[in-house]
Amino acid sequence: MLEILIAIFIFAIVITTIFGSFNFVFGKIDSIEEGMAAYEMAKDCLSRMTFDLESLFILQTPAFKISGSSDTEDPFRLVGEIANIGGEDFGKLRFAALAHIPLNRQPRDGVAEITYYVTEGRDGNRVLRRSDRLDFTDPLSDLNGDPILCDKVQSLTFTYIDSEGTERETWDSDSADVDYATPRAIRIKLRIGTTENSHTFETTVLPFLFREPLEADL
Repeated sequence: MLEILIAIFIFAIVITTIFGSFNFVFGKIDSIEEGMAAYEMAKDCLSRMTFDLESLFILQTPAFKISGSSDTEDPFRLVGEIANIGGEDFGKLRFAALAHIPLNRQPRDGVAEITYYVTEGRDGNRVLRRSDRLDFTDPLSDLNGDPILCDKVQSLTFTYIDSEGTERETWDSDSADVDYATPRAIRIKLRIGTTENSHTFETTVLPFLFREPLEADL
């Protein structure tokens, strides 16, 4: 009888441990699935941004002329700036690239203006959008109709690195501040998720084309 009681006691301990492990694992399933979904979304987003930046289109001298005024600014300029969305700062990047995605059964191709920017929805959820325009002589106006690359964006930063390794938070290839050059590398840092549970992803892109610093008297 004593041996049976001991066996039952041991069996109860084993069963309790097993069920406790199951409860722990099943309790984490939602968190695991959320993390996997965030990883897939971030991977697709960064892959798209990498492809676009590797397809960067810029003008080289003598085709490129230093403008000196906003009326003659370079239409293919690369501009990285900081935008305030809902009281927080997010990176915004505009450039020209041979990475146009035809929509609405319009198989046109060519140099497109690509813009990455963050907007805030009615529910307070911030999303990363990608604007893609072949005709970009007019300013970008509609900031809510472009395709969404990523949602639940907690932060987005672009770091621009010049030929000497100096890092900048903003960039304008049509400005004397950077000697009219384009970045040699762009680091992208994206954090998505919720305030309580977020995931950070980072990559560095080296555009195949770049413009070396120029003298202002060109």
